[in-house]
Order: sequence, then C-alpha cells, then structure tokens
Amino acid sequence: MSRSQLPNLVLTLIFFVACGRPGKTEQAPHPAPDAAVAHSALSVGIQASPAMALVMVAKDQGFFEQAGVDVTINEFTAGKLALQALLAKALDVAVSGEVPVALSTLQGNRLRVLGQVVERTIDEVRVVARADGTSDAARYFKAKKRKLATSFGGGPEFFTYNFLKTLGVRADQVELISQKPEDMPAALLSNSIDAISIFDPFAYIAETKLGNKAVTFKNGAVYSELYVVGVMEPTLTAKRSELRAFLRGLSLATAYTAEHPKEAQVVVARHTKLDLETVAAIWPNFVFKPAITRRFVDYTTAEAKWAIEKDGASRATSVPDFAAVLYPELLREVVPEAVHLDSD
Repeated sequence: MSRSQLPNLVLTLIFFVACGRPGKTEQAPHPAPDAAVAHSALSVGIQASPAMALVMVAKDQGFFEQAGVDVTINEFTAGKLALQALLAKALDVAVSGEVPVALSTLQGNRLRVLGQVVERTIDEVRVVARADGTSDAARYFKAKKRKLATSFGGGPEFFTYNFLKTLGVRADQVELISQKPEDMPAALLSNSIDAISIFDPFAYIAETKLGNKAVTFKNGAVYSELYVVGVMEPTLTAKRSELRAFLRGLSLATAYTAEHPKEAQVVVARHTKLDLETVAAIWPNFVFKPAITRRFVDYTTAEAKWAIEKDGASRATSVPDFAAVLYPELLREVVPEAVHLDSD
C-alpha cells in the first residue's frame, strides 16, 4: 500500500487564516536590518499558546526586523491548523507539534524541519481527571470504563496512546473522545467526561477550575511534545536568507526571554489572551531555546509506526526516514551549539 493510498490519518481540519491575523503590537526600537534581506518577508503560522513564546517575543521586540526579515504572524487555535495552511501554500512557515509533521510526511508531503522553538517541554502534556479516591493512574483507569477526551491527530493523542500502554490499559477499557482543547476544561467540569489528555494551558486551566476535585497523571518519560519549525522544500531555496534571519530572530528572543522573563510573559499573555498568573504558572514547563535534537527523529519514527498500526495499513507501508526531514544547516549557521543530533 503506497503512502498516497493511506486514508487521511489527520482529522479533517478547517483552517481560517483570517481568524489568525495578529493585532498590531508596539515594538521596541531596533537597529536597521541587514541590507542583504532588508525587504524580505515571511508569513508564519503559529498556535496561540505559551509554547510559541520565542516567536511572539521576537515579533514584539523587533528581533526579526533586527535580523533582517519582516515577519507576519498568523495565529491559529492549534498548530496542526497552521500546518494545514502551510500545505495549502497560504504560509511560508508553520510552527506546530511534531505529530502533525510526522503524519503529513507519512502521507507523502515533502516537509522540512528547521528546528524546535523549545528545546524540550516538561510534563506539558498530561492527563487531568476528576478525582475518584486514588492517585494511581493504572487503578483509576482500570476501575471502570472511563471517558477520556483528547486532541486527535496531534501530540496529545500520541501521548494518550503511550500513557495508557504503559499502564497496561487496553483500548476497550477507555472510551476516547475527540474534543477541541479549549472545550476540554468545561467538559471535565460539567462531568460529561472523566478525564482529559491535553497540553498547557488547557491542562492547567482544568486543574485550576476543578481544584481539589482534580487528580493529575504525568509521564514525561513516554512522550513530551516538541514544537517545530516546518517549511515546504521549495521555500528552502526561494527564501533561504529569510529563514536564516527568522532563526536569528528566535536566537535573539532566547536571550531576551532568559534575561527578562516577566516582560516575556506579558508579551505571551497579550498574544494568547491568558491571564498573567496562568502564563507564569506554566512557564517552567518549557525550555525556551531553538534546538534540533535526536528526539525529533525518535518521536516521529514511533509516531509513524503508531499511525500505520492504528489505521490498519499494510505492513508493507514504509516508515519515512525522518532524519532526512530535518534540515539543520540553517540553525547550525546561526546557533551552532543548538544542533545536537547525537542526543535527545
């Protein structure tokens, strides 16, 4: 069975580029851009979440322009929607979780990944459940059949698969429900579901709303979502200078974010419409620095195998070489120490 014959493994996604248009923001003064790319531009799609802090800070503080590129930010409710817009040629760059990239590559799309906008996340995806007298995850899910909501076609679904597998919980012991991340806290609060498996800020919002009625289950060892910069292959040639400048802007934002975390949090709160308390509470769950690590290859290879198994596709279906999806050259030119493919 060829990749082109695979049924669509990602949920049918409707994207509205118009709803992702960013508002005008005040920018700090900055030096004149590099003359070589002074009039260059990139359209970038991101998920409106704290994971995108470096992109938001680089835009608001003028670091992209300082690096020599005019970046237009389009904000989406999920990274997989930004990736859909990229595939539709509505964007130059999409920043998303690595699962949608893995699934899209499995379908035959020729994506390239320039790096991660976070070096790693720390328990950023987790299960929040209605407390039921136990803090033991295996006992909780084996006590009775639970309704667990997650985001299909993204990192949370893959985390859920691995999480339940490590607990020894069979597929027929849990009813998986597809929900939008923003709807999950309310669904949990209304008692229409037993648990959610989702990333921040929605995991934190659910924990806060339920208070002592919530129990959280974590297992960062099985999976911790990455957020990667994806482009189509032709863009590497057509906009190489702009992409290099984009990565340089992220590098400048890294230093600023480390030195001025409170100011960076204000920027993120403004973009995400979250309150500062929420942003500050989940801030430690992200290591904000560009990177390319071996973990991308390990994760996406496992994700492709999972997708093939889940879909019941032929064993002859080949798993892509995800090392070839990576394009570390540009990040190596900008931040050599950020590229460490011999480790995770």
